[in-house]
Amino acid sequence: MAVSPQDPGGGVARAEKLRAAGLKATAPRLTILEALETDRRHPSAEMIFESLIDKSPSLSLSTVYQTLETFLQRGLLRRIAGAGGKLRVDGTLQDHDHAVCRTCGAVFDVDPDLIKRPRPPASLPHGLQVKNLFVEYEVLCSDCASDE
Repeated sequence: MAVSPQDPGGGVARAEKLRAAGLKATAPRLTILEALETDRRHPSAEMIFESLIDKSPSLSLSTVYQTLETFLQRGLLRRIAGAGGKLRVDGTLQDHDHAVCRTCGAVFDVDPDLIKRPRPPASLPHGLQVKNLFVEYEVLCSDCASDE
């Protein structure tokens, strides 16, 4: 795989990341993974599609949705509850929490070291095994607070 001058080593690292997750490093997957690694807005499938359509005109919204679901299943992304139940994703896998504005739906990263989290139980009723705990804060962002 050739490495572009604008992305020295990044494409190779992304291909390895996909292979390590048991996935083929296809052009659409590499393009979407690159977008997720650089887009800190906690994008929806539509936001990713819109950001890539000029660069990859053959990419479909359906492919973006399918790729995001595959990435979620393989642990390459985290699912975030977006406004209106819309799928939002986070490409940053380092441990952190989120604050979601209840008015505009903007999502912000919150360092978990700032506020102590409760210790998660090993399991929950119905045989559910707890794998991790993330906190999501419902907030009013500064832009929306100034509008009130």
